[in-house]
Amino acid sequence: MNYAIIAAGEGSRLIKEEIQIPKPLVRIQGITLIDRLIAIFLKNGASSISVIINEKMKEVREHIEKINLDIPFNIVVKSTPGSMHSFYELSKYLQTGKFCLTTVDTIFKEEEFSNFIRVFEQDTENDGVMAITSYIDDEKPLYISVDEDTMMIKDFLDKPAGDEKYVSGGIYGLTPKSLPTLYKCLENGMLRMRNYQRQLIADGLKLKAFPFDKIVDVDHAEDVKKAEDFLCEPLKLQIVAIRRGNQYSPNHIGNDAAIFNLAIDYLREKNCEVTAYSEQEFQDAHVDTPIIFSMARDIRTISKLQELEAEGRKVINSGYGISNCTRVKMTQLLLDNKIPYPKSLIVSTNEPLPESALKLGDFCWVKRGDSHAIHYEDVAYTRNGKEAENILSEFALRGILSAVLNEHLKGDLIKFYGVKNTDFFYWFYPNDLNHSKFGLEAINGKAKGIPFDLKYLKEICAKAAEILDIYIYGGDCVVDQSGNIFIIDFNDWPSFAPCRLDAAPYIAQCIYEFATK
Repeated sequence: MNYAIIAAGEGSRLIKEEIQIPKPLVRIQGITLIDRLIAIFLKNGASSISVIINEKMKEVREHIEKINLDIPFNIVVKSTPGSMHSFYELSKYLQTGKFCLTTVDTIFKEEEFSNFIRVFEQDTENDGVMAITSYIDDEKPLYISVDEDTMMIKDFLDKPAGDEKYVSGGIYGLTPKSLPTLYKCLENGMLRMRNYQRQLIADGLKLKAFPFDKIVDVDHAEDVKKAEDFLCEPLKLQIVAIRRGNQYSPNHIGNDAAIFNLAIDYLREKNCEVTAYSEQEFQDAHVDTPIIFSMARDIRTISKLQELEAEGRKVINSGYGISNCTRVKMTQLLLDNKIPYPKSLIVSTNEPLPESALKLGDFCWVKRGDSHAIHYEDVAYTRNGKEAENILSEFALRGILSAVLNEHLKGDLIKFYGVKNTDFFYWFYPNDLNHSKFGLEAINGKAKGIPFDLKYLKEICAKAAEILDIYIYGGDCVVDQSGNIFIIDFNDWPSFAPCRLDAAPYIAQCIYEFATK
């Protein structure tokens, strides 16, 4: 990435306010503005850095000429009538590859800038990505009209024409395709960068907006303290949250929504800015946020999550983990890793039931294999092989091509909930609380209270979560007459209905620590 810094202004407002140091040498938290930018650029893959300074800035020239870098460091000394002319003088170093241009007095959080650069580097569809912010502290802000769904920039405005809430942040990620527009603007006598930005839109270039929480410009003496205070503020994490589609919350729509909303409330208490999407909205949206938490179940949502994870986004629960909790994958992973699990067979629904199925016994469960249980008919308790074959035939007619046959285990049925890397773990007998999705808990009957090793239950659940790549989880197990524990189901982000008030702060803690590690 090529970087360029416009530092050719005279800092006249600072001088009037008795700050005699040239603006590029003003110190914020003990480091000069120019040095701070160079250090940040180097951390973000700079292949070259170019700077333009005013001819009157002897101190600045002496300062930057002492800087030794292992990459090309281009210094232009020239007084210009405006920032667009300064950009022109730097443009000869920006002819190949993407570049990032900013003014020397722009103060931002390093983490947000790194996210901006990552998004810009990975963007193959647009001609530029520009920083915007809803924090307005400029005497003459440049308002940005954006499409809220795609975050594509529609216009640059001196005054808001409607409900525009963003202004330009003065950080420009551009490609060489933007340079002919620059040259045309200069030929037409334009002086200001805002006119150049308008012309980019007029010339048909595609510009995407990247929101920063806050960007501060150092124009006045009071801005120095304002910038230092801002840099001491904890960064507000930008998080996207994806609620589960109602069709994937059979008989638990309200419970799933409740734990989702509680987790968001606790994250906002941790200074996080959370934007919630439905699964459909998320599938259609262009999401730049580096952190995503998801209760999703739709295969299209999961596929998109996996694509974003491959790009380096942090997703919890992982799209891969959600996929691992579908019945066939879960069965394979748990058995392969020696998690106590019922004897099981993975079968094709359009083929005759294998003879080995009879070894499961006369009583078994038949469960759809391609996804989580969505309908009552997706899980069936059968009394013999013939009933099992009938269920498999019904699956085939519904387009379900695989199924899992589980041995029926007699004993106490237990439900559990856990949150990885926290102390939270909760278990209960579902019949005692009348807690049920499809009423199938009645097959095992009322729990007898068979003694079992709770520590061991926590251990095997934590191990299963690790194997399946799930942080927020729940499931079912059976304790047999001898106190042996078998996990019979494991779910990514269940409803936590009996314990949601206790679980929610732990879930938020897990997400926050995952996002910030």
